[in-house]
Amino acid sequence: MRWLVPLAEAHEAARFGRKAAELAVVGALHGVHVPEGFVIDASAFEAVLRSSLPASQWPDGLLSGPAVDRRAARLAAIRQRVLDAPLPDGLEAALLQAAQGLGDRALAVRSSGLHEDATMASAAGLQESFLGVRGSAALVDAVRRCWASLYAERALTYLARQRGASAVGMAVIVQVMVDAECAGVLFTADPLDGSRGVAVIEATRGLGVAVVDGRSTPEVLRVRRSDGVVLQRTEARASVATVLSADGGIHEQVLADRAREAPVVGDGLLLDLMTLADRVEAQSGEPRDIEWAWERGALWLLQSRSIVGLPGAPSAARGLDDRRGWIWSNVNVGEALPGVATPLTWSIAVAFSERGFRKAFAGLGCEVTPELELVGIFHGRIYLNLTNFVRVARQVPLLSPRMLIELGGGGGLEAVEQQVPPGSWWPFVRRLPRTAGILAAENFGLGDRLRRFEADFSVARSRFAALPSETASRVVLRAALRDARALLDHTGELMLTCASGYLASIVAMRELLRRVLPGESERLERELLAGFADLDSAAPGIALVHIAEIARREPAAREVIMGTEPLRLTVGDLPLGPTRRAFESFLKAYGFRCPREAELSTPRWREAPGTLFAAMRAYLQQSDDRPIGRVERQLRLRAEAEDNLERRLPPVARSGARHLLARTQRFARLRERMRSRVTEVLGFVRSIALAASARLSQPGGVADGAFYLTVDELDAWLGGELSDAEAIIAIRRAEVARDLARPDPPASFVGSPPSVASSPEPVGDRFTGVAASPGVVTGRARVLRDPADGALLTPGEVLVTAVADVGWTPLFLVAAAVVTELGGALSHAALVAREYGVPTVVNVAGVTRALKTGDRVRVDGDRGVVERLECE
Repeated sequence: MRWLVPLAEAHEAARFGRKAAELAVVGALHGVHVPEGFVIDASAFEAVLRSSLPASQWPDGLLSGPAVDRRAARLAAIRQRVLDAPLPDGLEAALLQAAQGLGDRALAVRSSGLHEDATMASAAGLQESFLGVRGSAALVDAVRRCWASLYAERALTYLARQRGASAVGMAVIVQVMVDAECAGVLFTADPLDGSRGVAVIEATRGLGVAVVDGRSTPEVLRVRRSDGVVLQRTEARASVATVLSADGGIHEQVLADRAREAPVVGDGLLLDLMTLADRVEAQSGEPRDIEWAWERGALWLLQSRSIVGLPGAPSAARGLDDRRGWIWSNVNVGEALPGVATPLTWSIAVAFSERGFRKAFAGLGCEVTPELELVGIFHGRIYLNLTNFVRVARQVPLLSPRMLIELGGGGGLEAVEQQVPPGSWWPFVRRLPRTAGILAAENFGLGDRLRRFEADFSVARSRFAALPSETASRVVLRAALRDARALLDHTGELMLTCASGYLASIVAMRELLRRVLPGESERLERELLAGFADLDSAAPGIALVHIAEIARREPAAREVIMGTEPLRLTVGDLPLGPTRRAFESFLKAYGFRCPREAELSTPRWREAPGTLFAAMRAYLQQSDDRPIGRVERQLRLRAEAEDNLERRLPPVARSGARHLLARTQRFARLRERMRSRVTEVLGFVRSIALAASARLSQPGGVADGAFYLTVDELDAWLGGELSDAEAIIAIRRAEVARDLARPDPPASFVGSPPSVASSPEPVGDRFTGVAASPGVVTGRARVLRDPADGALLTPGEVLVTAVADVGWTPLFLVAAAVVTELGGALSHAALVAREYGVPTVVNVAGVTRALKTGDRVRVDGDRGVVERLECE
């Protein structure tokens, strides 16, 4: 049996994988240099499987079996059997002989899966690569580990989602390592906007592994393909380079100052990269994602594949059931849960969201099939499936998908409207009597249901508070977890009823205002939906201002707050007196909230009050223009807006308009109250997870292991039905760390995120977003990444941040205006901003990179526009 062939001969993708086959093809092009090497036939891996594992544990068997068979710890045992299995007869000798033919040089050992790099469904990065391999033993070990990496939980989960995936197998590529002076990625079309006339280059000093893995902030060039002109260059931010080690492997090396400051891509390399782009794209007939390396004046191609999820690629032609064309967005959910979620969080959040959306759509009379996927996880981040979302919403007459997406913050709107055409309304009409009955039943007596709920919730709150977390047995904790999950389901259903009522009222009121006052409808809508003064999400900020006023009159407390680093402060540091008593009452009422409160691993305010003290310090810097004055002004503005609407409506419409407005305002309050209750229940789950973590064996004494289990796994472990929890936690902890090191994928994409997210720097001085809270303000920008830095915000500054949830809102009362990258007009932060009378623009793409602290900006919360008037 001939187990391996030279790379140049590996043209059969069915034997050697698409990655190897692509390299064989492009390596034959004139002027394209591919490092010398060879490929181990996928039949070698198959032979290892036959000799060491039952068929049910082969990749295809696991993919067709139950999900429990793909659990992390069970896969770890299978991986070990693959590592221990003998090599097929003759393979080791052939492998070492071929390696000897490459000379005494460091090698790269990489997978070439038979399932990898299929158009629009790339599995790039799911299997491991080994760089700088030296010596016979290390080479054999690297090949084994490549095979074993196919049994990673994440890899098989991904492949299980790709329902149309081809047979799963793996060849292995062995090549000479390029000792790169610089390396990176070349996209022959812009991976974010789909422009075929622009190439995007990402480059870093040393090896390109840090760019490909997303661990480095590379130099980014956007280059016009027609003439090679650099349209935009963003400097690299790196103090180290990854380089080859003399004795094998790779390591990081500190860069000299001159290397840090000089451009990575010079004129000669740029010309060669553009020539490479032309040649490779001409051969393939489509835009390419190319990994490259530069060594002593020579440009080497390391990999070439299709650009995954390229905007503008024809998706409608594939059909709506083809997930490769699905449009995903986190513009809305990214505000509620930004960044990487721990497994415990996403296992609850995805199920909660799926169930909630299905119930909401069913309540509208829509048909939602069980297999329809509405929520997904990419690189640890939660995304909504806009394609399927709009696909369902199209069933409802007069319910505009455009309005739904705009209310949620936009993102992928034009593409999804083209992708999902309107369908027949007849099925909806046929179901209308039943739908009307369901809606009437849900809303009839809602007030009584909510009153009963509040009474029951108060009892549940006391019960969870009395849970002896330090001494409770696993049986008791399991019962508490199940109670919390049941309470979360019930609370979520009520929240959804209130949110659906709010959305329906908003849609109706918006339509009324557009018809009656077409030129003023948007401004009037924002004024009418402000000045409640009793929204649950606005209450913490207002209460904190009152505490600051107490501290202003208590010199000893004021001195502690102003003279101590906020993150080091606790309630016990405050002197006994009115400020401390008020703060203790605040934590009793609102201590379950925090920034990024949907993430269960995040400490709540009562555990870590540092961000509150940062906000209080900022309040205490205020002049006589107290924050509470703005809230009072909002009350007056809303009353004036109501009078204005009343005067200008025809008499026949006034009664109906008053009823609609009262209904909208009522549901706004109820939605925020129930969102607060959901957050409180998540706090109960967190307490149980912390108690469980204390009972798990973990290295380094870090008691957070339960957050790396899914909620079902945690339940099973508490019940003694999961014996390998520690192994699962170790694997998941590494996966979360890898996801945290990656840059966020784009806010919207098709199919799968681009292999490297390279958002272009926003250009110009005018940025548009969604108008969230009215008013026009000019001030200096303060760009903050964390509310813990809130003490840096001074009165009159414009708060600029990527995302702001309720945990950020106490700072709104200090800011002159607020600007965020994510969010919609109905987001919780937008509602709070309107309550506080703070001009706000949300969904401003890239604004935290475009603006610098100290820039003088003008924020127009009426038009959704941010303008830079002067640089810092």
